[in-house]
Amino acid sequence: MTDTIQSEIHAILQAAIRAAISAGELSIPDVPDIPFSPTKTPEHGDFATPVALGLAKQAKLPPRKIADTIVAHIEVAAHPQIRQIDIAGPGFINIHLSDEWLYATLRTIVAEGDAYGTCDKGAGQRVQVEFVSANPTGPLNIVSGRAAAVGDTLVNLLNAVGYQAIREFYVNDAGGQVERLGTSIDVRYRQALGETGLQIPEGGYEGEYLREFAQAIADAEGDTYLQLGAAERVSLFRDRGIAHILAQQEASLERFGVQFDVWTSEKAIRDSGKPEEILQLFRDKQYLYEAEDATWFRMSAFGDDKDCVVIRRDGEYTYFVPDAAYHRDKFDRGFHQVINFFGPDHQGHVSRLHNFVKALGLPDDWLEISIIQQVNFVNAEGHREDMSKRRGKFLTLDALVDELAGAIGERFAVDVARYFFLMRANNTHLDFNLELAITEANENPVFYIQYAFARCWSILQKTAEHGITPRRIDKVSLELLTEPMAHELIRKLSEFPALVLFSAEAREVHRIAHYLHELAGLFHPYYNQHRVLDAAHQERTQARLVLTRAVQTVLKNGLALLGISALEKRM
Repeated sequence: MTDTIQSEIHAILQAAIRAAISAGELSIPDVPDIPFSPTKTPEHGDFATPVALGLAKQAKLPPRKIADTIVAHIEVAAHPQIRQIDIAGPGFINIHLSDEWLYATLRTIVAEGDAYGTCDKGAGQRVQVEFVSANPTGPLNIVSGRAAAVGDTLVNLLNAVGYQAIREFYVNDAGGQVERLGTSIDVRYRQALGETGLQIPEGGYEGEYLREFAQAIADAEGDTYLQLGAAERVSLFRDRGIAHILAQQEASLERFGVQFDVWTSEKAIRDSGKPEEILQLFRDKQYLYEAEDATWFRMSAFGDDKDCVVIRRDGEYTYFVPDAAYHRDKFDRGFHQVINFFGPDHQGHVSRLHNFVKALGLPDDWLEISIIQQVNFVNAEGHREDMSKRRGKFLTLDALVDELAGAIGERFAVDVARYFFLMRANNTHLDFNLELAITEANENPVFYIQYAFARCWSILQKTAEHGITPRRIDKVSLELLTEPMAHELIRKLSEFPALVLFSAEAREVHRIAHYLHELAGLFHPYYNQHRVLDAAHQERTQARLVLTRAVQTVLKNGLALLGISALEKRM
């Protein structure tokens, strides 16, 4: 509703400025852009614009005189959505909306229900969102958990505003890292059979999860694989290890409420021959050259300070080649836009991947890359612990959810983890306060929001107990919602559709989390101070029931976007 009323107000202001120009009262060539935004305090109206201040130099008039001129050309009586217009300070134009606009917001929310907050701005354009894409060499860590929450929510938001967005996981199941995985499992397998004097190779994987995996193989199949040659054994363990770890990662993500639409294999990309096609394209464009027994890509041609190797001395590709081929594959699949979420250790890869995409001849704005920053824990003593530098029990996503589940139950663990991962902007470091996360009190933001939804649900369920039958909204006297707190609630509800669209297009999913907390913060005191179910005042009760239903709808819709439960009862 806010975006609709903003469009209407914008058109009214444009018409007024155009009329002032035609009357010779403003000496400017054309109607300018008109900035305006919701006000922070009700006494300043609902919307304010500083357009008069911006026109002062061009019109050669004092801003307040310009504001007077503009307002003089607005016939308030002809616009039922406007109650009053006044001028403040040096020339701000403050617009007070009529109460009828507020009541129309409630009618819209009730009529649209689950669809409130959605739109068709995306016009069906196909968008691929790649996120998590953790190497299949170990369990998902907590940064991957944050990426999972952010990516999943962004896809929800994009689909809500009319795009066809999908979730995709790129499996790095080729190259040196998975070869080292196979070698590491081989060492652990032989150790499990009693062989001594073995060490994990440099760059290998020492985690306990591989020791357990290798032990399980030894327990089930004995020394069967010692009959194979070392290379064959390592290759077999590599493939089994990848399959095992991928299955664990998928299970962790499903537990976390994230299901990917597409899983793309790097090995499949390599085997398809597409990397060779990409290299030939780069050769034809003279982006490649030979030096130091390796093949280099001219990054400097795109403004980078140094070139990079794409084929090593041993003939192996660096990861840039399959990455370039993968992104060409995305383009060939018909995506209008591709959004990648990378971890903090991939910062240096961003500009290079953009350059490869440019070299492929793809549109400059086709690929968008965001970094999901580091997650730190705040311990019971209030000290920050950098989780990237320790091997504690909270390092993995599963361990975090287990810890939360042990304190608040499995039912709420994912909700809390997702909300805490989503409550800060992606590009900022996140401090995860575990003590706060497991606190079932009002200071815990996700419980605070869920309590608000549960309160709405409880009120609507108890109408019969109070001898009240909710009416259709067209039979309700909404003008009885006269309390300032009720009006503030409705204004907040009206902001939801515009916020969903902005959050989707700006990739700022944390704004939905903040909004829901603010909405709950308005509803709780309203609930405490204004009795909703009051059989002695049936007309007022019916109006307050409509407001309660609207709050419940927006809370439910917002929580659904975040992938968080809207619980009818908190415990």
